[in-house]
Amino acid sequence: MESDADKKINRGLPSGATPLTKEDLDGLLPKYINTRSELNDAEFKNITEAQKKYLLSKKEFKFTYSNLFKVHKEMFGKVWKWAGKKRKTNKNIGVDKYHIELELKKLIDDFEYWNKQKIEVIEISARLHHRLVHIHPFNNGNGRWARFIVNLFLKEQFNSYLDFPEDEIILATEIRNIYIRALQEADKSNYDPLINFHRRFISNQTF
Repeated sequence: MESDADKKINRGLPSGATPLTKEDLDGLLPKYINTRSELNDAEFKNITEAQKKYLLSKKEFKFTYSNLFKVHKEMFGKVWKWAGKKRKTNKNIGVDKYHIELELKKLIDDFEYWNKQKIEVIEISARLHHRLVHIHPFNNGNGRWARFIVNLFLKEQFNSYLDFPEDEIILATEIRNIYIRALQEADKSNYDPLINFHRRFISNQTF
């Protein structure tokens, strides 16, 4: 049965967001967290540390199965026990839990193929973004993880990144609505809205 604290953390979730189950919340490490705001703050701090580690590094990021899981662990490992671990249950979005490994390995193969075919970088970033969200390997944090992986790719390609408005994307805002609609169009193999969303937030800054 969901406790009052569990209800507070799930209260006010925007459309399309994955609610945290009791099993998910059992993996919460900081015991002071009782509200969504406190959770967001703790995750933001952890993610910022991971961004500094990866985005400021001169070491090339290799897109391997193990590295994809390692990044999620770095982003959320100080908040969740299950960070970086494949989900064991099915969610309101994502492939079947038994297909996660296969789908990620297929994506890595496709990703290598897209690069060899000289597809435009911004289209690859949109395709990569969509597939990572669609697979949804983790209990939570999949969208933020997918956007971060995209930025690791763009850093390698042209030393830039997408300055996603994360504060707006995780809340019930018009930007989030545009973002969700773009992902839904990509589900139908129409990548143009997501490509346009990526173009909108390209940063001219370099690392």
